[in-house]
Amino acid sequence: MVYDLIVIGGGVAGSSLARRMAQSGARVLVLEREPRFHDRIRGETLQPWGVAELDMLGVAEILRTCSVELRWFEQIIDGKPAPRRDMVATTRQARGMWTFYHPEAQELLLTAAANAGADVQRGASVRSIVPGRQARVTVENGGSTAQLVARFVAICAGRNPGLRAQLGFKVRQGVIPLMLSGVWLTNFPNTVDRSVAYVANDLSTGAIAGVFPQQCDCARAYFGFHPRVCKRLQGLNDMSLFFALWNGTAMGAVALGGARPDGPLASFECKDVWVDHPYRDGVALVGDAAASSDPSWGQGLSLAFRDARVLSDELLRGGDWDIAGHQYAQRHDDYYAAVRTVTGWFYDLFQRPGAEADSRRARALPLIAQDPTRVPDVLFSGPEFPLTPESRPRFFGEDVSEAERASA
Repeated sequence: MVYDLIVIGGGVAGSSLARRMAQSGARVLVLEREPRFHDRIRGETLQPWGVAELDMLGVAEILRTCSVELRWFEQIIDGKPAPRRDMVATTRQARGMWTFYHPEAQELLLTAAANAGADVQRGASVRSIVPGRQARVTVENGGSTAQLVARFVAICAGRNPGLRAQLGFKVRQGVIPLMLSGVWLTNFPNTVDRSVAYVANDLSTGAIAGVFPQQCDCARAYFGFHPRVCKRLQGLNDMSLFFALWNGTAMGAVALGGARPDGPLASFECKDVWVDHPYRDGVALVGDAAASSDPSWGQGLSLAFRDARVLSDELLRGGDWDIAGHQYAQRHDDYYAAVRTVTGWFYDLFQRPGAEADSRRARALPLIAQDPTRVPDVLFSGPEFPLTPESRPRFFGEDVSEAERASA
């Protein structure tokens, strides 16, 4: 079988890419390993800039059916809530955050890709890829093996895919010594405002607690921690500890009440893992396969939809798809670098331990409280938010002398 595009991985990025390309007349095949999507601990909050990507991909109305808009963002620092931010009024996209149950979103988008004309194989495991302008993909499904041919292959199979290493892509890693745990909750208290995304920071421990309401009485809760001060949270036997640590970090500003787990509790490392120039010889990496950002600041979903949109933009320009792949990779490097830079700054200010970090916070946080524009809005308004040589000094308050700060 010969296709224009084979998409490996039918998650939100792969399905969105496949749908858009199939709608444009390309012959598309999606190979998805899971016969049915299951709950895992992963991002379910789409930042305002990511919501705008849904519009450009043409899938916003599909996901709207399972999504909740969180118009407000409330950051709680050492138990003290900052004024709520109206995301619709203050972001470039004039949007709130969207949150949704990940397996439901995957099913909706994969169905939409099939309805647009893409062939979909589920339970399909890709064994190997021979790259090139006529790439060869060996796939196993139901005990039989087939070799497929495609003009272009997009790997959308999540973080750390074995295929990435097999193809010789060099993986780079940042160092952020944090763990992030998460769990899907039901019976989320109706006393909590369901239009607000809550993120709490305990500056003394570097811990972070977040909760993002979803439809009905559900929510996704996360707790981030330094391994040296907390054991790895894994499995439902650790739920009581998860609740205790989460509530201790929020310090009463918001509470999970009688919420109950309705899925696995798991933890994973918070670290940036990426490939420079995620394209070579007819094969592109998309979403977490290309770059997984420090998840404690919630950029992964927005990056995944951006990748699907940018790659499809370049392919749909027509002409040479090898050139299109390189154009996608160059653009990806630029916007991911902006995200990685600013998430690193956020870690340094809100989560890094030690006396030097404490001194930095004492200098910067009062200035930010007086002037929130000191915070570069990349994480909410997107990578196009301008970063200048002055952005970092302003964020950390290094543009103000100690005498000026004291007088203020």
